Amino acid sequence: MPQVQEIIAEIEAAIAEALSFEPEEMRLVRTGKHGDNAGSFGQYFATLDIYAGMMRDYAGYTLYPMIRMAQSGDYDARTLAGMFAAFSPAYATYLGYSGVRKLGDFAAALKDAFVVASVADIAAGLIALNRYVNRLNSWSHHYFPWALGEQFRYDSVPERDERYYETGNSFKKGSIGDLYIRMTWEPLGISAVAELATRDNPELCADFLAGLPFRVTQEHAVVTGESMYAWTPIMSTAPVNWREMIREAPFGRMRYSQNTGQKLIIQYGPTTEDLYAPVLGQILPEYLPGIRSLGEKVWDANYTTKALIWLTVEKI
Repeated sequence: MPQVQEIIAEIEAAIAEALSFEPEEMRLVRTGKHGDNAGSFGQYFATLDIYAGMMRDYAGYTLYPMIRMAQSGDYDARTLAGMFAAFSPAYATYLGYSGVRKLGDFAAALKDAFVVASVADIAAGLIALNRYVNRLNSWSHHYFPWALGEQFRYDSVPERDERYYETGNSFKKGSIGDLYIRMTWEPLGISAVAELATRDNPELCADFLAGLPFRVTQEHAVVTGESMYAWTPIMSTAPVNWREMIREAPFGRMRYSQNTGQKLIIQYGPTTEDLYAPVLGQILPEYLPGIRSLGEKVWDANYTTKALIWLTVEKI
């Protein structure tokens, strides 16, 4: 039976590939060519819908909480292995059946290896698996056929309040921290500099900085409003001191969602979500006009054309 560290090495190799390319098995799933014919009466949209939702829940609401539990010191190895064996197969087995075989195999191998593993190895295995599922989530979100939703539109939508775009201009450099990052979007040739919230969220910012530089696909929210996000290759469980209501955040605010996929989020316009989210930083005012234009291009790419926009993040 493979040991946890051997399985982690295989998962890390798969993560490295999935940072640059959509995994072949995912392409086969979304084009209906993976061979299992999952989907009743010859249609596979239902398969895409259910597997995309289950991957989000598996990453954010099963694996990530278990990572925090494994790192807490409150649970022994036998308990953690038992929890994984109880909660993981419902997701991983179904996802494997849907066509994402490699994920199902990784989860099954870890379940067996965790039986005789230490707490530290279980935590490491969970982190690797969660990071891999986050990569799959990124590709799943990008290629999901969101434009089918054109037939489901509200009868009326409030007009956009243009005054919102002034909310980022009052930001004063140095008011929330003293460290800066540069973000570049290719092939669009757009870049921006942001100040990190090192004063109030130092641990979160430290985790983020430790993961730089990285290059990932840029995606767009499909529920919240004018908000972009990107699944990072980072795994942060840092404490968070400063959270902000999403719909009250200013133009150019950056957030970091640990439990919904380790996503870097940029708010470039009005939003509707009434949840509190961790603040990562703020884009400097002189870059905000380009960010609004960027958001519109990312929405078009994610919703309609499926063109790839790549985000590179580096420390200045």
